[in-house]
Amino acid sequence: MQNDYLENLKNNKVASLLLVFFFTVSVIEVLAEYFENKLLIWMTKPLILPILIAYYLRVSKKISPFFIIALLFSWVANLLFIQDSFQYIFYGVFFFLVYRILVIYIIVNKVKMPNSVPLILGCVPFIFLYVIVTLYTYDTLGNNVYLFLLQGGFTIFLGGFSLGNYIMVSNKPNSLLLISTMFMAFNQFIFLLKLYYDDVNVLQATAMILFVLGQFLLTRYMFYTEKSKHKYEVI
Repeated sequence: MQNDYLENLKNNKVASLLLVFFFTVSVIEVLAEYFENKLLIWMTKPLILPILIAYYLRVSKKISPFFIIALLFSWVANLLFIQDSFQYIFYGVFFFLVYRILVIYIIVNKVKMPNSVPLILGCVPFIFLYVIVTLYTYDTLGNNVYLFLLQGGFTIFLGGFSLGNYIMVSNKPNSLLLISTMFMAFNQFIFLLKLYYDDVNVLQATAMILFVLGQFLLTRYMFYTEKSKHKYEVI
């Protein structure tokens, strides 16, 4: 399957160009975050997810409208996160929450798990990390902590679901999903930690690297799971 994907990408020159463009713009955006170049950020950040959507539409053999809608919600959230105002950040978190819910809906409909044991085991490390970060940022978030906790709940569920799937079946799609979920989860942790630091250049650049890789790997996961659902039976 890996060879088929690389062969198809090699034969699809438009998709290859879109992929190169995606990573080129992403690298420039990460550098812009590190050097706090707002103009360059506004020139590059709004392009990242539209390029990824175009790449997905070009390569996918079974397009998921829910995945495109999810990426669009993530795109709006990213635009809101560019603003320095906490109000815009709050709205951005709301849009990202919708994105997270849509991704969970897509994945749950692709993978059928037989019981809750793998899910619970998979959730434990994500619960531990999220509780620690939330405790450290509770005073800064104030009343807005409830929205972050709600998003954290969905993040924990998706993390546990991904890790549970990987524990049961360690195949390529589950590996991509797990790594993507971990990247996106750590991206949220860094987002909260930024509230405690004045010099956030390195944290912001790191968060964008995790975001770009997480979105790309999730797109790859979509390609791998287009043909059939993965159903696991109790042994």
